[in-house]
Amino acid sequence: MNVVSPHSHTHSTSLKKDGLLLIRTIEFSYLRLAHPIVLYVKKCTIVLLLLQLAVAAIAQEYFYRPYRVNDGLPSDIVKSCTQDSLGYFWIATDEGIVKYDGVKFTSYRAAMHSNYAKGFLTTRSGRLLAYGDRDLIEIHNLGDTVIFKTLCPVARVENDTTLSYPKVLYEDVNGDIWISESQSIVRLRNRALKRYTFDAANRSPQFLRSFSFFEDKKHDLFVSSFQGNVFRYNASRDAFEAIDKKFPYGVEFVSAEDNKLIIGSTAGMSQATLPNDGGFTVPALVLKVPFVSFVQALHNHHYFVATRGTKHFIADFDKGTFTPLSYPINNINHVYTSPDNDIWISGNEGLVMMKENLFRGIDTNVADFIEAIAEDSTSAIMYFATRSTLYAFDRISKKNKVLLDIPAGYSQSLITVKDGVWVANAFKVFLLSHGKIKRQFDFSANSRFVTEITRDSNGNIWLAIPGSAQVHYIDKNLNLHSYDVSLGQEGVIHILREGKEGMYIASSGKNNYLYFKPNNDTIFHNISVPMNLAVHGDFNVVDLVVSGDAIWLATTEGLLKLHDGRLERANMGERFTGLPVSSIHAYAGNKLLVANALGMTLYDPQTGAVDLFNESSGLLSNTITPRGLFVDSRENVWVCTAKGLCYSTRPLTVLSKTPEPRFTQVLVDGKITAARTSDPIDYGRFLAIVVSCITFPENEVTYQYHFLPADEWMTTSEPELRFSGLAAGDHTLEVRAKKNGPFAWSDPAQIHFTIAKPYWQRWWFYAVCLIGAATLVVLTFLAVNARNRKKHIALQALIDERTNELRISNEELVLLNQEKNNLIGVVAHDLRSPLRQMMGLLTLVKMNVKVDETSNAYLDMVAKSALRLDDMIVKILDVDAIDAQQLNVKLEAVDLSSMCTAVADRFSVDAMRKRISIVRKIDPEIYVKADKDYLEQVIENLLSNAIKFSPFERQVFVSLQAWDDRVMCEIRDQGPGLSEEDKRKLFGKYQKLSARPTDHEPSTGLGLSIVKKFVVAMNADISCESEPGKGASFSLSFMRWI
Repeated sequence: MNVVSPHSHTHSTSLKKDGLLLIRTIEFSYLRLAHPIVLYVKKCTIVLLLLQLAVAAIAQEYFYRPYRVNDGLPSDIVKSCTQDSLGYFWIATDEGIVKYDGVKFTSYRAAMHSNYAKGFLTTRSGRLLAYGDRDLIEIHNLGDTVIFKTLCPVARVENDTTLSYPKVLYEDVNGDIWISESQSIVRLRNRALKRYTFDAANRSPQFLRSFSFFEDKKHDLFVSSFQGNVFRYNASRDAFEAIDKKFPYGVEFVSAEDNKLIIGSTAGMSQATLPNDGGFTVPALVLKVPFVSFVQALHNHHYFVATRGTKHFIADFDKGTFTPLSYPINNINHVYTSPDNDIWISGNEGLVMMKENLFRGIDTNVADFIEAIAEDSTSAIMYFATRSTLYAFDRISKKNKVLLDIPAGYSQSLITVKDGVWVANAFKVFLLSHGKIKRQFDFSANSRFVTEITRDSNGNIWLAIPGSAQVHYIDKNLNLHSYDVSLGQEGVIHILREGKEGMYIASSGKNNYLYFKPNNDTIFHNISVPMNLAVHGDFNVVDLVVSGDAIWLATTEGLLKLHDGRLERANMGERFTGLPVSSIHAYAGNKLLVANALGMTLYDPQTGAVDLFNESSGLLSNTITPRGLFVDSRENVWVCTAKGLCYSTRPLTVLSKTPEPRFTQVLVDGKITAARTSDPIDYGRFLAIVVSCITFPENEVTYQYHFLPADEWMTTSEPELRFSGLAAGDHTLEVRAKKNGPFAWSDPAQIHFTIAKPYWQRWWFYAVCLIGAATLVVLTFLAVNARNRKKHIALQALIDERTNELRISNEELVLLNQEKNNLIGVVAHDLRSPLRQMMGLLTLVKMNVKVDETSNAYLDMVAKSALRLDDMIVKILDVDAIDAQQLNVKLEAVDLSSMCTAVADRFSVDAMRKRISIVRKIDPEIYVKADKDYLEQVIENLLSNAIKFSPFERQVFVSLQAWDDRVMCEIRDQGPGLSEEDKRKLFGKYQKLSARPTDHEPSTGLGLSIVKKFVVAMNADISCESEPGKGASFSLSFMRWI
C-alpha cells in the first residue's frame, strides 16, 4: 500500500500540461525580446519540444464524427464546407459539389464543368456561390429541388470575359465579389468583370491558394499574394498599390476578426492589429508550426488553427495558449463553424464534424472502471477510486493526484467526513486522514466484501455487506454497531439510504427487496409491496432515492416507484422503460438522473420527459458503474464510467430547442417526387417521407409524427417515415424532433399532400360503369329475350305435345273411371238384391221354422255377416257418389245436441257389449249449419270408430260446446292411439292403419275418408290429436246457427 500526500505528487498528465504552459510562456517571451538569430534558434527548439510533449486532454472536450467515401461522399478530398439558408450542408470535393441533408449525401456532379470544386461564398444578402476550376455558380436550394445558375463563364485560358481557375472568393463591404486567380484578381460587379494582373513575382506556385483578401476598419480593401506582398486597393485610381508592410511567405489564409488580423502561412500563424484609423500593424508570429492553412473563429474567443500536417490547435488569444488536438486530421483545407457551434473540418481524409462535449473527462490517463466518487465541498476536491487507486481531483486547478494505491485492493465506495475520507476497500473499511489511515475495520473473518458505505444526518457511517444478515454502522466516536435484519432466503443488503423518517435497505428478491427502520426504532421492517410486474430472473434493487412520499428504486426490471403502498414501473417511453438501471440520483429538485445500458437519462416524473446523455454528449462510455451518478454541491453532474470519470458544469435542465425538421425527400413507390407538389398522389401507392433536422450527431435524434387532426404522437428514431393504405383526400403530416441531451422538442413542421381518389371513386369510372351496365343490360335483355323466344317455342311445342298426351290419357282415365264406377255400381246393386233376399229368407226361417239354439246362433251369425256386407256395399256406393261429385248437400239448422244424444243412445248397446261406457258432456240446444243426413253419418262413423278401436272396459267421451259463432264437437277414445305415419294417412281411401279394432270388427278403410269429404262439403273442419298409447281425439268445428 502506497499512501501519497495530496501535495507531493501530481499525475503525469498534469505535468505535461504544466510543461506546455511553461513552454508557451517562454515562447512568447522569446518572440518579444530575443535577438533575431537567437530568436530563430530558440523558437525552433521550443517548437520541437512542443511537438514532443503529449497532447493534453482536449480530445475529451470534443466529439468527433468523420465522413468519408464509405459514408456517402464521392471523394475523400474535401476542399470546403458551408450551410445554406435552409440549413443544408454543401461540400466541395474533388468529385464535384455535394449536398448533405443530415440523412444522405447527394452529389451534383453535372452542376460544374470541372469535377474539382474549390469552395463557397455566402454573400451578405444570403446568396450561396460555389466555385471550381472552371465554374462560378449560384445555388438555389428549395429543399427537394436544387437550381444551379452560372454567374460568369470560366475558361482554361484567361480573357476579358471569363475567369480562369478561381482560388478564393471574397465579398467586400460594397457587395463586389473579388476572385483570386493564379496571377490576377478579378472583380465581379453586376455581372461585369474587371481583371487586375500582378507581376510574376506574385504568381502563386500552387493550385489551391494565390491571393487573399481583407478589409481594415475603414473598409479599405487589401490583398496579399502567396509570397506575402501586400497591396491596397485605390478606388479612385481603380488600381492596387503595393505597401511596405509584408506578411510571412506562403500566405494561405487571411481574416479580419474584430480588431485582429490573423494570417496563416508556411511559417505558422501570425497576428496583427487593425487600428480604428485604418491599416494594420506589423504581423507577429504567435504560433510557429509549419503550414497554417486556415484559422476559424469559435465561440468564447477561441480559434481553430488548421495546418497542412496532422497537428492542429485550439487557440485562446486572451490567455495566449495553443492547445493541440489529439484527433489526427491530415491536411486541413477549410474549417466552418455551424450555427450549433459545431466545427466542420474539410481535409484530405474526408469531412470531420467536431462537437464540443457536454461532459468532459478529468484525466486521459485514468481510463479504468470508476468504482466510487465523493466530494469534499469545503476544499473543491472530488475523490474517486478505481479498483486499486484512490484519486483527488481539484475542480479549480483541474489537477488530479494519487492519494492511495493498493494494487491488491478493491475500492467500491467513498464517503467524505470532516476528518478525511472513508474508504470501503475489499473486506476493510478505513478512514484516510491527511494521508494516513486513522481507523480501520476488518471484516475478512467472515469473507464478506464491504460494497457500499453511506453517511446519515447524525454522522454515522453505514456499511452494506452482501451475504451478511447484519447491518453495521460506525458512530462519530468510531465505534462499530450492528442490527440484525430478517432477510429471508432471497434478501441481500446492497445499499443503505437515509430518508426523512429513517433508514432504508435495498435488497433482492420479489418479497424481500426493501427494508425500513424508523429513526426511533431498532428493527428493520420488511416493507416490500407485493409485485404485480413480470420479473425476468433475479430481482435486485441496486440503488434508491427517497423523494417526498415516493421511493424510486433502481432495479434489474427498470426504474420503479413505490408510492401509497403501490409498486409501479416508471413510464420512460418505449425505448427506456424496463431497461435495467444501475444508478439513480436526485437532480434539480424533483428530477432523476437514471443510468442504463444506453447511457444516462434525465427523467422528469411529472411530465414524463426523458433526455438521453451518452458518448456523443461526452460520456467516456455508455457503461455507467453501479451507483456511478453523483451531483456535487454546485449541481455539477459527475458520471463514473467503465472508461474513466467525466463531469459537466453546465446545467442539464437548460434546454435548447432542437432545429425544426425539414422534409428532405418524398418517395412514391421508391421514386423521388417533389416534396411540396400540388399534384395528387395515386391511391394505393407506398409513400416514404424523409425528414431531417440537419443537426448532429444525426443518429441522436428522435422524431414524432402524426396526421392532423390527431392527439397521439407516434415516435421513431428513423428519419424515413413510411405510409401505406392512406385514405383518399387531403392529408397534413406534422413532424417534430428532439436531440438527445439538453434539447427540447422542436417546433413542428408540416407537409401537405393529397391522395387521389381510387379509380372506382372517380366520375369517369361511374360513367363507364353506368354505360357498361346499361350496355350489359340491353345486351342481356336481347340475348335473354332471344333465348326465351327459342325456349318458348320449344317449350310450347313440348307443352302442346304433353297437353295432347295428357288430354288423351285423361280421356282414357275418365272412361276407365266411369267404367270402374259403373262396374262398382252394377256390382254393388247386383250384390244387394240377392243379399237382401238372403236377409229376407233368414227372417222368414227364424219366424216360421223352429230350430235348436245352435242353429239359431248360426242363423244370427249369418244375418250379422249379411248386414256387415250390406253396410260395406252402402259405403262403397257413398264413395262412388262422392267421387262422382253427386253429393246433394242441403245446409240447414240442425240440432246437433239432440243428434249427438240420439247417436250415443243408438251405440250404447254396441258399447255395452265391450263393457265400454259412453261419457256425455253435451250442451243443450246447440244448432249448427249443416246437412242433417251427412252430419249424422259423420257422428255415427266417428263414434263407431271410437268404440271399435277402444279396448274392453274403457270409456268413450262425447262432448259438445259452443263459443260465440263456432261449435266444437269432440269424440275421444282410450284406444291404442295413432302414430305420426297413421296421422299422415288418416283421411285417405282404403288406408289400413297400425291400430286395429279391439274385437275383430270389420274395417273397409273408407270411413274416415267419407267423413272428411262430408265435413268439407258442409264447410266445416275436422282434426285429430293422438299419441301412441294415449287414444285419439277427433274434433269437428261448425258454424253456429243463431
